[in-house]
Amino acid sequence: MTAPAPQRRTYGGWSRPRSEGMFGLAWEATVLGFVFVVAAMVTAVLISFTAALVVAGSEALVWAPLAFRANGRTGYERAVVMAQWLRTWSRKENLYRSGIFSRHGSAKLPGLLAISQLYEGIDANGYRFGIVHMPKQALYTVMLRVWPAGAENVDQPVVDQWVAAWGQFVASVGGANDIVAITPVISTIPETGHRLAHEVDELTRPDAPELAAAMMTELAQTLPSHTVRLDAWCAITFRATTPERRRQPAEQAVEIGRRLPGITVALGQAGVRTRPMTADEVTATVRRAFDPAAEADLETAVATTDGHGIGWDEAGPISYLERTGRLEHDGAVSTTWEMDAAPSGTVDERVLQWLLAPTPELSRKRVALVLRPHAAADAAGIVDDDYKNALVATQSGKGVVSAHATLRVGATEQAREEQARGHGVTRFGVLITVTSPVGADLPRIDALTQDLSVQARLRVRRAHYYQAAAFAGSLGVGVLLPEMATLPRVMAA
Repeated sequence: MTAPAPQRRTYGGWSRPRSEGMFGLAWEATVLGFVFVVAAMVTAVLISFTAALVVAGSEALVWAPLAFRANGRTGYERAVVMAQWLRTWSRKENLYRSGIFSRHGSAKLPGLLAISQLYEGIDANGYRFGIVHMPKQALYTVMLRVWPAGAENVDQPVVDQWVAAWGQFVASVGGANDIVAITPVISTIPETGHRLAHEVDELTRPDAPELAAAMMTELAQTLPSHTVRLDAWCAITFRATTPERRRQPAEQAVEIGRRLPGITVALGQAGVRTRPMTADEVTATVRRAFDPAAEADLETAVATTDGHGIGWDEAGPISYLERTGRLEHDGAVSTTWEMDAAPSGTVDERVLQWLLAPTPELSRKRVALVLRPHAAADAAGIVDDDYKNALVATQSGKGVVSAHATLRVGATEQAREEQARGHGVTRFGVLITVTSPVGADLPRIDALTQDLSVQARLRVRRAHYYQAAAFAGSLGVGVLLPEMATLPRVMAA
């Protein structure tokens, strides 16, 4: 008699935080609606009924864009984003040209990365690591090279242990009040063959038989053709909490170097082998994202010399044009999609497998999972507020809204219990960037991207009017879109 197969663990229960008001509206829209009703009634009593109708009509025009949403965004959000894009387009700020003959004199990074700076430190284990500094937000980001173990030949209990260790890592990191984001990035790029050729040259002995050497050389030339390789890294973003660390990056580098060994050990328990990325590796990662044609030159330079010799001021594109739904840069076209809604229901740990796996039709694909842990001191209040808002929604909605709100009550109640047991509370989102050569079949590429998202049970939408910002956010170099948004929070209530 055979033993039953172990049951696969499932995950879910996430909910989008929202302050619930009356009739399923946001709390801010509800309060503003009551204020407008009172104002109209006072006008009718003190002036006239006609004046009250005029006031009520004006108030409705102001209130409606905040009360009604389209694709999860209020009318004010959409209007402000559109106005900002029109201003950017009219000023030609969506067009960027750089290089030695430009006003900048080099290929500096554009957009949100324009003011960023790159430093290098040494951790407690003696590894050099690069630090991307965003001075305005006082953010410091360190990137770790990741070699995922994979789960093809791993028993399910081991996979469950890895998932649990990853959850403990995110929760423990969230307990630190200076870590604002963890961004694992899985990128696929075409294999050039330079790395394999260099490795074959090093492994082949000078006195090897001529036939064996010829076979090794031929394999090195034929194997990489039409293949896609996986490249992964994990970015951890710190916020400087003292005036000294805000003013002096060296002070923050010392603190990060002290904590990096513990972070790499914790990631190792989750089945992930890591190593801090040097400043040269960070620069190369950003450069090849903006200039895909530089990939072969970068690999050759790293394999044959001590480094590529490219500085942070030369990591940007030469040509750069942002359109409403795409980003054109250095002979390539990139489209970035953002997660609109998390997977519905429960999923297992392989839910993103097809989205992350190398796809020949989408050879250059980058998926960034942006995790923003809440500090341990704030987590209890957040889950309690979510639970109260979910209870309000069950009393104010009708029909399908009440059924959805009932499920939300169960999810928020479970979150309260898990938080009380020591689990963390984390906000998360997904950015998907697909880069293709100019002239590629873009409608087919868009359809393939949406199909992969559907297989991952993600609902995604194109990042209209902020493709450049979303592209930088998916790089995992410290660009956090919620932290750098220019839209007032009350308009996004």
